[in-house]
Amino acid sequence: MRILFAALPAYGHVLPLAPLALAAQEAGHQVEFAASAEFAGRLPGEVVNSVADGVDLQRVEREAASEVTDPQDPLAWPRAIFGVVTPRYVVPTLRAHWSATGLPDLVVHEGMNVGAGIAAAEAGVRAVAFNISLMPPAFVRDLVRGEMGYPTDTTIDPRPASWCRDDPPGGRIPIRTVAWSDATAARPTWPDESRDGPTAFVTLGTVSFGAVEVLRRSVLETADVCTRVVVAGPGADFDRLGSLPEHVHLERLVDQPYVLKNADVAIHHGGTGTVLACLEHGVPQVITPQGADQFPNADLLVQRGLARLVPNVASAGACSAAIVSVLEDGDLRERVDSVRREIAQMPTPDEVLRMLTG
Repeated sequence: MRILFAALPAYGHVLPLAPLALAAQEAGHQVEFAASAEFAGRLPGEVVNSVADGVDLQRVEREAASEVTDPQDPLAWPRAIFGVVTPRYVVPTLRAHWSATGLPDLVVHEGMNVGAGIAAAEAGVRAVAFNISLMPPAFVRDLVRGEMGYPTDTTIDPRPASWCRDDPPGGRIPIRTVAWSDATAARPTWPDESRDGPTAFVTLGTVSFGAVEVLRRSVLETADVCTRVVVAGPGADFDRLGSLPEHVHLERLVDQPYVLKNADVAIHHGGTGTVLACLEHGVPQVITPQGADQFPNADLLVQRGLARLVPNVASAGACSAAIVSVLEDGDLRERVDSVRREIAQMPTPDEVLRMLTG
């Protein structure tokens, strides 16, 4: 079977699909991954473009600004980006690709990549979405349903089942979160392994929103209370972090599963992929949200007693206090471990693949 995985070309959109794409490749299916040349050789299958060359985030944001009619509506911006502007580029790109190479048998697209679902529907190709948010799939569909609609009605969803009890009924295929990193990601040599004390993973994700001061504060305050600190951030300007303690290890891109297996706490931005990867490994979290869906993600985890929130405006020492709090809070750690056990019982990517292709 020929299967196309389709994501907008950004880490948080691409990487959640990778474990399922790898399962398809290992099962002998012909796998293509529509993303961008940046990901060539780093994903399962042949990487093709999901948008035309030269279309970048800045261009999409400029066009989206003209589509926002109510600046006071907090949902207007994501609706313009994902429901209106990006489909205009994705749909013709996939049409041209399929015209040249033939149609796939199945399209799996991340939920914000509406254009891939539209292109599949136009071509008569079966498609399923993959939820890359912590919101219910029905909410995501309504949020990004734009001028071309949202034809995909079945969604692969990595959220734990206990989080989905109030979801509207609909086609939901649960899948176990499997944190994934490509072969270029570093496996840090843990600094000061002889020192006793907690190990911390600090990241503001692959889109840091220019938050250099926030990252520096997080790193320094983490280093005050943890004896081993690994800091990752492809979008971060490490040169501007200044002098850091010797037990802080910097990497642009890390092997996240490897790091989380060794981490006692994670301090991060609240991106969905990082949240779920930490829960998969049973790692308590301190969240400093910067943008996009990170604020509602942080609120959700705090409400469920799984994390502490440290906003950008927090006073000095708030981050280190939050880290100590999650490390010492046995009830929180038990709740985190309960979610870890729940995730471990969800269908694996191999099992979901068999559902899709059987």
